[in-house]
Amino acid sequence: PVSGSKNPAEDGALIFLCAGDEGLYTRCASPLETMGKAHFFLGDVGQGAKMKLVVNMIMGSMMGAFAEGLTLAEKSDLDPATLLEVVSLGAIASPMFALKGPTMVKGTFAPAFPLKHQQKDMRLALALADELAQDMPVAAAANELYKRARRDGADDEDFSAVLKAVKK
Repeated sequence: PVSGSKNPAEDGALIFLCAGDEGLYTRCASPLETMGKAHFFLGDVGQGAKMKLVVNMIMGSMMGAFAEGLTLAEKSDLDPATLLEVVSLGAIASPMFALKGPTMVKGTFAPAFPLKHQQKDMRLALALADELAQDMPVAAAANELYKRARRDGADDEDFSAVLKAVKK
């Protein structure tokens, strides 16, 4: 698996999450370095997929919280653009927030990573956690937001369209 969507792929900035035959991974290191900004060997077959689920679960939970913050700011008569600037200057600054924030404020959700795929990864990460008897209350709550957004027809919009479910 890879971490990154359309723009990172076009920019050669994907992160490769590799598993399986370590010798083959070593032989492929040079092409991976050419195609991406990083690559990791994670062990046995399946470990790359698990890492991808964990990363996407974190991303989905962060986006749900970000959508709630944007909504609360708006309902509190705070300028969303100022919120984006404050966030960008503090400890929670994130490339994801910097990229998605302005389009969320505008209400445009051109898909880089479709919401239906984000919700699928949330569901699969929660199933993995269930297998391991690991509680995931934050991810479970975020998953409910994505499910609501899907019910409301945002399947093929960017996952940042979870904002619509929060605003509802």
